Formats: sequence, C-alpha cells, structure tokens
Amino acid sequence: MQKWKKISSKVILDHSRLKVLEDTVELPNGKVTDYLKFENKGNAATIICLNKESKFLLQTEYSYPPNEILFQFPGGFVPLGEEIEIGANRELMEEAKYRARTLTLLGSYLSNNRRTEAICYVFLATDLIEEGKQEDEEENIESYWFTEDEINEKVKNNEIRNGSVLAAWALYKVKK
Repeated sequence: MQKWKKISSKVILDHSRLKVLEDTVELPNGKVTDYLKFENKGNAATIICLNKESKFLLQTEYSYPPNEILFQFPGGFVPLGEEIEIGANRELMEEAKYRARTLTLLGSYLSNNRRTEAICYVFLATDLIEEGKQEDEEENIESYWFTEDEINEKVKNNEIRNGSVLAAWALYKVKK
C-alpha cells in the first residue's frame, strides 16, 4: 500500500485549543485533493485506578457535544514535552484527587487517526494516595468505585459509550 504525498499545508483555524490544517495531498492514484487534520499539540493519558478493595474508579462528567453525562476514566491532555507518566499522574490528581505510586502502561491507541497522529496512553494506577491539584473550571466530575463485573455489565448494557473508556477497558482486559 502506498502512502499519500503532501504537497502543501495551510492553517484554516488557529484557536488556543485546536489548530486545523488543510493539506493538499497527492493520492497514490495521482489525484490531488485537500485533507483536513488537527495539529498535534500533545497526546493523552487514560488512567484505570484500582484500589485496595479491588474496585475501579469510574467518573461521570457532562459532555457538551452529545449533551450527555458520560462515564469516563480519569485522564486528559498531556502536552508535547511533558513525560507521559508525569502527565498521567497530573491528570489523575486534577480529576480524581489521587496520585498513583505505581503506574503501569497497558498500551496505547490512536485516538482519532483520521484527523491527528495523537496517541492515548492507557495506564493502570495502583497504590493510590490522596493528593489533589487545582481542577479545570470546565470540569464537573463525580467519582464512583465499581467492581470489574459491574463495569463489564455497564459495557454490556451500553451504559458506557465513551470510546476512550471502551478502548482502555479492552486493553486492561487483555493485559490483566
């Protein structure tokens, strides 16, 4: 399979949270077309927390685009230049008020391969200690602890619809 050849690139939208680029590319068949992509300003971390009672931390948060309250694992954006493990613990402290003494990388996946090369790294966090950081003012998060069977039931019953949770849970299940 042949790769595409980039001919040129221009900025379509430049916002502090998102830069959209329009690349002119030549396809393997010789056709020239325009393709929209997002500038990669960093990666992401998703953290699956396991406590001493063998329960997992799931959170709920309102998500504006689908206008729904969704289940999620703690995690978020890790800017380029920040070590992914440090960013994962920072996000954990901001969203869940915990720091993991042990972070185990379970794997990674491309979060939106049609628009960016950004990677989401999935960690298992154990040996948790309470330690918080200042929260993001746009986040209103509630935390709950569930057994593995309870999370599996939520997946089966379509109560968990967030793609990053489903991908992270799949990595956990195959690596445990």
